[in-house]
Amino acid sequence: MAVVPRVGRFWQQPFWNLLAVQRWISLVLLCWVLGEVAGLWPSRLIERLEWMSYDWRVQATLSGEADPAIVLVDLDERSLAAIGQWPWPRITVAELIERLFLDYQISLLGIDVVFAEPEADPLALIWPQLHLAYPDLPAEPPRASGDDLLAQVMAQFPVITGFYFQSRVAEQDPPASGQLPTPILLAPTERDWASLPWPRPERYTSNLALLQTSALGGGFFDNPLVDGDGVFRRVPLFQLWEGQLYPNLPLAMFYQLLGQPPVELKIEEAGGLLQLEGIDLGGFVLPTDGRSGALVPWYGERGHFNYVSAKDILLGLADPSLLEGALVILGASAPGLMDLRSTPVGSVYPGPEINATLLAGMLHQSFKAEPPFTLAAALLLLLALGLLMTYFFPRLQALAVFVISLLLMALHFGLNFWAWSAGWVLPLASGVVLLLLLAGWHMSMNFLRESRAKNWVTQSFGRYIPPELVAELVDHPEALKLEGEEREMTVLFSDVRGFTAFSETLAPSELTEVMNRLLTPITAAIHQQQGTIDKYMGDAVMAFWGAPLPHPEHARAALRGAFAMLEALKEINQAFVAEGKQALAMGIGLNTGAMNVGNMGSSFRMAYTVMGDNVNLGSRLEGLTKFYGVPILVSQTTRDAAPEFAYRWLDRVQVKGRAEPVNIYQPLGLSAELSAAQQAQLDAYHAALEAYQQADFIAAQAAFESLMLQQPELNVLHIYRERCQLYGATPPGEDWAGVWVHHEK
Repeated sequence: MAVVPRVGRFWQQPFWNLLAVQRWISLVLLCWVLGEVAGLWPSRLIERLEWMSYDWRVQATLSGEADPAIVLVDLDERSLAAIGQWPWPRITVAELIERLFLDYQISLLGIDVVFAEPEADPLALIWPQLHLAYPDLPAEPPRASGDDLLAQVMAQFPVITGFYFQSRVAEQDPPASGQLPTPILLAPTERDWASLPWPRPERYTSNLALLQTSALGGGFFDNPLVDGDGVFRRVPLFQLWEGQLYPNLPLAMFYQLLGQPPVELKIEEAGGLLQLEGIDLGGFVLPTDGRSGALVPWYGERGHFNYVSAKDILLGLADPSLLEGALVILGASAPGLMDLRSTPVGSVYPGPEINATLLAGMLHQSFKAEPPFTLAAALLLLLALGLLMTYFFPRLQALAVFVISLLLMALHFGLNFWAWSAGWVLPLASGVVLLLLLAGWHMSMNFLRESRAKNWVTQSFGRYIPPELVAELVDHPEALKLEGEEREMTVLFSDVRGFTAFSETLAPSELTEVMNRLLTPITAAIHQQQGTIDKYMGDAVMAFWGAPLPHPEHARAALRGAFAMLEALKEINQAFVAEGKQALAMGIGLNTGAMNVGNMGSSFRMAYTVMGDNVNLGSRLEGLTKFYGVPILVSQTTRDAAPEFAYRWLDRVQVKGRAEPVNIYQPLGLSAELSAAQQAQLDAYHAALEAYQQADFIAAQAAFESLMLQQPELNVLHIYRERCQLYGATPPGEDWAGVWVHHEK
């Protein structure tokens, strides 16, 4: 069915079938976006766009504020050049740890490296041979090994070691090595937390048992949750190994800071399935996804935290104010040692600084989270938005689609950033893609349909109505009705007097040129007053006001158009007289009333025209202009609809096809524009007419004859003088009503 049923046949043109195509394609685009968001298609295009939009939001909202309580002690190139290549002797690492706690008074140390193999001690290797050669020597070397010294130092201070899990194991990989730290202490729960989709590694590499048992705890520093584009956006807070949960390094440090409270898992049931939504450490809630992944709460680009070279610690050159009471992470930035990651804030980002960022997020509770209902809510919102756009956008003009789409886009961005500031990460790219696709599609199709509609309207009406009405029809097609309907309108008929005799003096080719010269300015005069040309009948013109678009002042506009036609004829006559041609006269009749307008005709040919008794009356009035010798005649209804004009009442006439006589008037122009002399003559005419209507024919005749001396060209004065003479000789009977009904012949 048509979008606006009242419009009728116009919208049944073939191009309007594009509307169905437009909506079907819109639905196809909507289904594609929904399938992309739901992960039904292999391309995962919108997923990648969501990653990009997440990175963009991260970069746009970086706080840039460093947390002075977190410091990175860096195994940088300066340190390697001064101390030697890594791995350093364990005694050197022990000295570094001892200095950090004793000289610089740090509060907690996390080590982002692994001591998986025992240190080779050359003296211990040759000591048995020395003991055999020199029995007086003790059975054991006189000094402890480097591993023993490092273990002794680690046992004296709060140190958290690091290790890593391996997600997939190849055949050539060695078995797990080292000793894992103590797993996390979970608060009692009846939930089956072990069945959740935790990251489940297949291998680990940890520290020597001697070192691990000496440390306060430990945490992993690998990340099995890297996104498909290789970017590091989230980390698992836990991984499951042999039924036990192990925390990552920054969480292990935070766990020790809080005094190792029981960890409560926030598990909710959705659709019959258990889902992890976060963890609670002594009142600190860390939001996670279902796999214990937490979004890294980025604060700044690489180098955002305070770095101190390990060399400066060993040589006592570091600034004590940077380290006193600090939480320190020992890691490497030297080439070959640096754990590099691709992140939203940099394509090369050191792993230790990521751990520092996570620790800062735990301290400041600045994690952002994806609500568990995100996917379902996103699909429902996209479906609702897409269906609304599919239904309403084809009804709008292309410009309106563009403006509304901009507003929807601004609203989408505004709500998304509001949620972002509140700590919620909601989908952004899917809504943008849907808006761009559907807005672009509907704007293109609406432009196409509007263009075709404009061409059709221009072809159909451009020769008959003014260009501004054509434009309005295109902008408001719902106002157009081509089926027959009754409207209050004003019709105009005009005819050039003496044109037949005029044309007989012209050659056929010259006659065509004269016709064009005559009708072009007359048509322009009608168009300037927003009239519609119905048809040309030789030198005669039929026009109407009030269709195809309604015109609230159609009678006034028609009168202005009639006077404009007479002005145009004056200019034409000046040119004709200058060329030696005869000047022409014109008669115009106007009537206002209910008329039937629309497409009328046969199945072979149709015409947009007006019909009805009131149309016929307009034609009769044009015919009477010659009898009364006036250029314009209007009916009583036209006079009443345009009272600001001055009129001369002429007569009551009985026209063909009408049982009742009608009053006819000659419009003289706007009342406000009449000169004093013109107004005086009009008043004298009406006074003479009043004497005539009172049957005082002698006084009336004298008055009309007096007026004839001033306006001899006014034919109506001659008519009334003759009537006065007739009635003066033969007085009317008792039924005299003060008027003479003129019967049109």
